[in-house]
Amino acid sequence: MDLTPEQKRAEQVLYDLWYSVAETIFEKVCEVTELDEEQKEALRSVALRPNDFHISIYDVESGP
Repeated sequence: MDLTPEQKRAEQVLYDLWYSVAETIFEKVCEVTELDEEQKEALRSVALRPNDFHISIYDVESGP
């Protein structure tokens, strides 16, 4: 299924929002666990990588 331009924009907004939320949670975890910068970057490289998740938009009637 090809996405309309509006759906593509919505998909990008949702992706950016989700990544922002994930980044905020990541920062809080690092703060609470008192990770140093080296540990934080090591964790970021395995736990907070862009494109590790996907946003899917589809018509509820026709399904994914």
